[in-house]
Amino acid sequence: MRILVLSEGDADSQMRSGSGIPNSVVNHLRKQGHQVITRDIDLHGVPRLLGAAAAFSPKRRRWMVKFHLAAVPFALRSRNAVRHVMRHAGGVDAVLQYGATAAPPRGSVPYYLYCDSHVGMSASRQPHMWTSELSIPEFERAVAQEQGVYEGAAGIFTFSEGVRQSFIRDVGMPADRVVTAFPGPNLDLASVPPRASGDRARGEGPPADVLFVGKEFERKGGDLLVRAMRRVRAVVPEATLTVIGPRNLQLDEPGVRVLGYLSKDDPQQLATIMNAYASARVFAFPTRFEPFGVVLLEAMLHGLPCVASHVGAIPEIIVEGETGFTVPVDDEAALAERLVTVLRDPALGDRMGAAGRERVLAGFTWDAVATTMTRRMAADLAARDRSGRPQELSARG
Repeated sequence: MRILVLSEGDADSQMRSGSGIPNSVVNHLRKQGHQVITRDIDLHGVPRLLGAAAAFSPKRRRWMVKFHLAAVPFALRSRNAVRHVMRHAGGVDAVLQYGATAAPPRGSVPYYLYCDSHVGMSASRQPHMWTSELSIPEFERAVAQEQGVYEGAAGIFTFSEGVRQSFIRDVGMPADRVVTAFPGPNLDLASVPPRASGDRARGEGPPADVLFVGKEFERKGGDLLVRAMRRVRAVVPEATLTVIGPRNLQLDEPGVRVLGYLSKDDPQQLATIMNAYASARVFAFPTRFEPFGVVLLEAMLHGLPCVASHVGAIPEIIVEGETGFTVPVDDEAALAERLVTVLRDPALGDRMGAAGRERVLAGFTWDAVATTMTRRMAADLAARDRSGRPQELSARG
């Protein structure tokens, strides 16, 4: 199959394409023998200046959200998408776009979307949701804007069953056009061997009892975890915490080590990440808002039990009491209690970690994602061939 992949950023790079997700999809589509062309629909040069100017806000976070969701940047990205599809229309069977921040053209080349959520799912606009930065009219326009993209799609692949049900229930998509594909961990499966029983220090660095990975420290509950660790250390004085992801984070807290932002594209920094996983005993992810949480799959692949918030798709990832625990959002006491439970019972941690790894390998791999996508695309193409393909493309999203 010949597939044109559209994303904001370079889908041939792990760290320059939506947290590496488009890159993982592309790599595994190619691994299965499909011909894949990648194109960047993000704004660069003069279009980026125009989009930024139209979305300008003196509040940086609001400016960033508007740059992704406001009408002018959306129109400029859609122009890029149309240009790429028109250029390759005669040489590809399908278009696969990550997210809905642009509208590909409707026509003889069907387009599919891969989505971790949709704007309407954040209707509550709670403080840690990006859409809380939008006014109600801006939010409603963003929802309507996405609606047009979804209606033109031949199919939508979702990160979770919960998101699939929301597309059907809240967006009004026909059930047969929405497929749960899940994601996988953004790591080479072969590079992560099984963890031996009781082995918590295979890495080169010092053992880190609790590991946290996430760039957005507060949204992902890093501040809550630091406070919870004070309770943990009152019971397990030797317990430590390692933090990976945030840029320029300064913490003067006993037992806390901050490694900062590390890139998987850099072999040395990737080795540091892998060592941190290998040296930990439990992974903590008390996020306040999370459409999915791919980082949990990476932790589970490393054989780590996970303690995370009961939010978004996380209950679909963690099997309660078997691969880890979920806790209420912002519940510092419950978070600390569950961390102590795992730290004081190494055998429990081993069982949960092994079960988590098996769960990832059985149901959350990029090979499985690529297979789900291409089987659906191939079936649709066969049906279109039988009924006759439209001959013209429309730039209307």
